[in-house]
This record gives sequence, C-alpha cells and structure tokens, in this order.
Amino acid sequence: GHHRTGGFSMELKDGTSLYPALPSGQQVAQVSGRWQQDHSQDENYDQWLREIGVSRFARWFMRVFNISPIQEYFFSGDQLTIRSYVNGQGRPPVVMSFTVGQTTHFYLPGIGPSSASMNVDEYGRVVTRLNIRDGLFITTSRIDSRGMMELTTVLPSGRTCRRVYKKV
Repeated sequence: GHHRTGGFSMELKDGTSLYPALPSGQQVAQVSGRWQQDHSQDENYDQWLREIGVSRFARWFMRVFNISPIQEYFFSGDQLTIRSYVNGQGRPPVVMSFTVGQTTHFYLPGIGPSSASMNVDEYGRVVTRLNIRDGLFITTSRIDSRGMMELTTVLPSGRTCRRVYKKV
C-alpha cells in the first residue's frame, strides 16, 4: 500500500485524477530554499541536456567548467516560483512560476516556448509535466533520508535521468 513519508515527491500516475490540493506545510518547509546540483550523482545528465535542446558546445562548456546549476524554490499560497542560476555567470536567473492545478506557458532562453503543469495527487505528491517542442518530460522529486533532493525525469526518448541537489 501507499504510505506518506515526509518526502516531497513529483510523480505521474497514468490516468489518475489529480486534485488541486497544495503541498503540505512540511513539504513546503523541506523544499523551500536554495539547492545546488551534485554532479557526482548524475545519471544520464548529458542525455537530459541534449533532449531539452542544449547545444553540443554548451554541454561541453558545462562539463569542462563543471557548472553546477543552483535552483531556488519559493512557495506563496498556491504558487511555486523556481529560479535557476548557472553559477560562475552573472546572468539573471531563469524564473518559472507555477500555479498548482494550472498549465503555465513560458519561454526558456536558448530552448524556446515551453509549458508545464504542477498538481498534487491524492497521496500529496507533487506532479510536474514539462512540454518542450512536443516532448514530454515527467519529473518525480523526493527528499531522501540524507536531506538531498532527488529528481528523476523520464525523457521523451523513454530514457531516465537522475539529478541530485544538496541544500546550500
């Protein structure tokens, strides 16, 4: 059976009706703040970059200079804002804001128009679906026992990418 842990989880349950509920206070507290990617635990990260449309040169640059993105999560009522920073560069962050239960359309620099939806299922897990150029990226996120945020994404190709972030 299903049991609820303190984990923050984004998971797609095929065909399951989604409730416009909100993440619990505990989930919000765990996830809020600033996180940095730990490349030592990546699986298929280059494949993920390739499928979202990052150029070969940019992927090479990120590897050579070991660029670890930083993400900040802010909750306000039924809104989640994610700011993504590429460290070592003074560019403004990429900002995405979601309203739970609604599809949000935005433009990703260097990638193009995109849309995403975020819902909470009946188990309290947050579900995100990202559409880029007709490709669907389904991300499951959880906080593990060490307090790390683990993001598992099923890519349009059917392959799975794993990214792990530590709180900074």
